[in-house]
Amino acid sequence: MVKYQGKNSNYQLNADKLKKIFHAQASGFFSAEDGAAFLKDYDELTKTFPAKEYALIIDAAELKPSSPEVAQALGVLLKRYMDVPFKKRLFITKGNVVTISQFKRLGKEIPGWTESVQYVDNINEALKNV
Repeated sequence: MVKYQGKNSNYQLNADKLKKIFHAQASGFFSAEDGAAFLKDYDELTKTFPAKEYALIIDAAELKPSSPEVAQALGVLLKRYMDVPFKKRLFITKGNVVTISQFKRLGKEIPGWTESVQYVDNINEALKNV
């Protein structure tokens, strides 16, 4: 498990080897440095388990809209979510329309995102769909 606390943001990455779930949770206002730290930790952690057997659960409902440079880094991250061959990809939105629209807009530029990411309201719904 990786935990990170930035000035105005935080994230947690956890690979649950029993449930075969990789859970990425992020919240707050990310700076470019926070985004770079997330990418580094994500890349390192996803090499430690067989991704084809795991579901990815992304919980970014509390992530706040950011600067254009951070949005660009977020696009890089979404591509990485697709590059790692997860069995399934679920995105927790808590019904937040801004979050949904931001990620759908960024995701439409990423091959495979629209077809393979399922948006859910909460962690319980995500776990039911794993």
